[in-house]
Amino acid sequence: MSQPSLSSGTASWDLLRKAAGSAFHPLRRAGLFLLIVTLFISVLLDFSNWFPLLCKAIALVLQAGIVLKLCFEERYLLLRLRHLSLKKRLVLILFFGVGLLFYVEKLLLFAAMWDQPKEALAAPYHLYSVVFFVCVFFIYAMRLNAIAQFLAELHLKPAQTLAVSFLLCILLGTLLLSLPQMVTDPSKISFVDALFTATSAATVTGLSLFAISEYYQWSGQWVILLLIQLGGLGIMTFGALLPLISNRRIRLDDALLLQGAMETESVGTVKREIQSLFILTFTIEAVGAFLLWIFFPPETASPLFSAVFHAVSAFCNAGFSLFPANLEGYVGHLPINLIIASLIVLGGLGFPVLNNLSRYPLFKRRKGSWRLTFHSKLVLSISAGLLTVGTLGIFVLEYAGALAPLPWHEKWIAAAFQSVTARTAGFNTLNLAHFSNGALLFMILLMWIGGSPASTAGGVKTTTFGVMLATLRAVLRSREEVELFNRRLAPSAIQKALSVVFISSALQAFLLLFMLSIENESFHAILFETVSAFNTVGLSTGITAKLSPVGKFILSIAMFIGRIGPLTVAFSLAERVGRGKYTYPQERVIIG
Repeated sequence: MSQPSLSSGTASWDLLRKAAGSAFHPLRRAGLFLLIVTLFISVLLDFSNWFPLLCKAIALVLQAGIVLKLCFEERYLLLRLRHLSLKKRLVLILFFGVGLLFYVEKLLLFAAMWDQPKEALAAPYHLYSVVFFVCVFFIYAMRLNAIAQFLAELHLKPAQTLAVSFLLCILLGTLLLSLPQMVTDPSKISFVDALFTATSAATVTGLSLFAISEYYQWSGQWVILLLIQLGGLGIMTFGALLPLISNRRIRLDDALLLQGAMETESVGTVKREIQSLFILTFTIEAVGAFLLWIFFPPETASPLFSAVFHAVSAFCNAGFSLFPANLEGYVGHLPINLIIASLIVLGGLGFPVLNNLSRYPLFKRRKGSWRLTFHSKLVLSISAGLLTVGTLGIFVLEYAGALAPLPWHEKWIAAAFQSVTARTAGFNTLNLAHFSNGALLFMILLMWIGGSPASTAGGVKTTTFGVMLATLRAVLRSREEVELFNRRLAPSAIQKALSVVFISSALQAFLLLFMLSIENESFHAILFETVSAFNTVGLSTGITAKLSPVGKFILSIAMFIGRIGPLTVAFSLAERVGRGKYTYPQERVIIG
């Protein structure tokens, strides 16, 4: 008998709530109008040149009200948008946190303007203002039903998810490296420079506009190290770390994304492969850091941190160094050359090869259950051949050039080290500005090939190069089938290799054209810089710091595309078309 009264009470409450909502609707509309006016006045005051300190003080007070309003409306972000997935709601909370952080940084800079020349701090202050207003605008734009509905219905493809994850990582790194606590001189903060450095670190490239240890404080160096580690192993891989720690199962859609990123055999083995990936990575980096710590000279600043930084940078094929001249001071130091080169090679082989090699029964008599996979054979053979040819090529081409002042044994050490770094990492023990044009062109070819799939290296990959060589051999022998190691290659593998080579070469040609049209450096220097950026190598002839802001931005795009891969970019932009129910007649085409 009580059920009807309960139902009627609920209906009455709904009517009362709707009536109150309609009554307060004009007030909400007036509040939104007041917020827009406050933001507009705050922007004008923040960028005003009349009585700058007074205007900035008034703007900070107005912005404090906006921050308080956002703090009280955090429930709005979590509850009102509950139709969005948890990840998409967390993006809004992230924007709120970034906006709050940069508002606090604006307060600190405003306080510093009373003691230092305000002109020197005006640029970073305006940068933080732009970041704050963008965050606020994005949060309140979610009030629009069209935008909220668009995000709710947004379903990214795996290639798009990979690209977006790297973009968010780069954006967050850029904002962090723009903070005054990260640099030694806040007056030199530049958004383009921070974007370039964050992109170079997240894409494990290694191109740098200045000496890392001189421009960035200890906190900034840690941010770069974290970006290198995230970019080297992959943001999505780190995203799966929480389920592994909490011993929860990985969702199927996340497992499919990770399978494509890590090139695993099946979805069911993703969790085990990720565990092995983290164990192998941190073990190799820890051993490398310990050995570097032993062999670094006693006068090295912060030897333990330097060892960890260079070990992570080497294994992730980043090439960032805390030494102003990179590793030129260790050109004849055999242990450090061997340790860094070994870390680079291990990181460039790729996780499938490392996983295959790590399961070798070293201390067991029966080894029948273990075998070297076809992929491992191809990667190891091509890598060994390229290292040998690269060492001989650099030794011959620079014997009377950059290698001339070195003793006989150091010539071989330097040539071998540059052969290793030219394909994957950006370390250098020789000044590349002194290299001949022939040696630079030879290194460009090595950079274009790069490392191996599912690794921290860039380039078209060793397997692509191996498949192209095998295809060429089959054509020269008039064989219809392409064979390697007594196995036939699938036509889809050959098509993919051709696609990677064509798309990579075309993109590098377009980027080179843009760079040549805006920069005044020599052709070979810009060519070397562009190829190094696109293939995430990080070697330079010394023109990086001389580039214009537009040139830095173009190279940032090149590093981003090169890290996620040309095919990934193509797949993220293309629509998947199913196989047709019919085939066209075959025709003959004259080639060559």
